[in-house]
Amino acid sequence: MMRSSSNFGNLVGILIFAVIFTVIVSTFLNALFNPRSIVEVTDCTLTSDTVNSGELTSITITLKSDDEENAHVVRIEFSSHELVRFLLGSVDLPRKDSIYYYEETLNPKATHTQFINIRPTLAPGISELEYRITAIFFIDGEQFYNKNLDLTVQLP
Repeated sequence: MMRSSSNFGNLVGILIFAVIFTVIVSTFLNALFNPRSIVEVTDCTLTSDTVNSGELTSITITLKSDDEENAHVVRIEFSSHELVRFLLGSVDLPRKDSIYYYEETLNPKATHTQFINIRPTLAPGISELEYRITAIFFIDGEQFYNKNLDLTVQLP
């Protein structure tokens, strides 16, 4: 009887060791294959999700660098319907084909908030339409985040 109790204790010890080992290995592998981004998008929201045709609204974007030593180039690409314009202040963002883009060098440990204005319009004969806006974020040329925002545009 004493022997089976000892075997049970050994089995429990082996199981506890196996569980702890599995947790440690999976945590290590997750960190290795899914590293935490060195730049975080802490905000990417529309100021208003409903706007009159031809009026401005904006996207608020906040970026936070977790890198203590290096600056990084962040590029944000915006796409939507052809009747949606993206502006920095009152000037159109640069664009390639139908993709507007904004670039910013984010210094080490910096936080940066940027407002990108949006001026949507409606085609003649349409009184209301929902536009999908896609923002794709790149750090040093590598995509790391994307966000879809829906904007309802109506006649005044």
